Amino acid sequence: MRKILFATIIISLFISNFNLSIAYEKEIKSISSILADNIAKAGKKMIAVVDFTDLQGNVTELGRFLAEEFSVAFASAGKGFEVVDRTHLKSILAEHKLSATGIIDPQTARKLGQIVGVDALITGTITPFGDSIRLSVKILDTATARVIGASSGDIAKTKAIEELLARGIEASQPLRQESSAAPVSSYSPSSPKSKKVGDIIVTMKNIIVSRNQVMVALDFFNQSDKRLRLAKPWSSSSENNPTLTDEKGNTFEYRSGIPSHRLYYRQLRDGEWLTLNAKSNNDVVINFAPRGRDINIKEIGSIFTFSMNYTIYNHEEKLASDYSISFADTKAQKPK
Repeated sequence: MRKILFATIIISLFISNFNLSIAYEKEIKSISSILADNIAKAGKKMIAVVDFTDLQGNVTELGRFLAEEFSVAFASAGKGFEVVDRTHLKSILAEHKLSATGIIDPQTARKLGQIVGVDALITGTITPFGDSIRLSVKILDTATARVIGASSGDIAKTKAIEELLARGIEASQPLRQESSAAPVSSYSPSSPKSKKVGDIIVTMKNIIVSRNQVMVALDFFNQSDKRLRLAKPWSSSSENNPTLTDEKGNTFEYRSGIPSHRLYYRQLRDGEWLTLNAKSNNDVVINFAPRGRDINIKEIGSIFTFSMNYTIYNHEEKLASDYSISFADTKAQKPK
């Protein structure tokens, strides 16, 4: 009789924990479904999910776990937008000396959006309440840092959830770019990765291949003492878009990263431009997608050729100059 009672208790505990696990997955699915609709309605094409924090901006393993879960949920939402792989997101942020966690202010949200090439950021806070965890998730427009969507829910505080909540707590600083001693140019006349065009030195920093996109990271070092503007010529077709090919013959479709302009009588009157600060390094990340979305990542090569046409506009002198740049035989980072 005792054995039957013990077995009954064990089975009941298993079923209870299983139901709690299913419940948290349902809550994530419910919240992500609501937010995915908001993202699609706002016309956002590329999003990124940063680590979730508590109300003080601290990160736990639970915050990272939930961010990963939401990233997967958004990637499978089928709403017409793409999600930046979080592993590659962290490597880009580390390269540019940005923190991937903490409170995001308008200035740094725009900077992150420009560097990573995303239209919106997904942030979240987790707050323990008795036997549950309150989860609040927001969508931030990277252009304005305004909240364009939000949802919340409660997750049961299981033993596994409690362990994640208690583990790996770290103090987080607001997302910001760390200061450096001085701007640096890696230009060398013999370097195939750095080219001087007018007052700008363009350096190929990295090409990163992920499951559904290829990111080209460039540095535009403005040698002049004037703030300049960067954009690509507007066209109703794709003829003025940056191009990317690999050694296997695959071509990739330009998605985002460089705004288009329309100049009338060589005057800046229309379109958004990227700002190249004087005597400074200026990061630009250009996003491409494989032509034919069903292409397997193993079919994507590791050596790339990149080229683009662009315009540099000097606002003080009302002068626009057209340039082109290309980099061949650039080795890319690919997931193992």
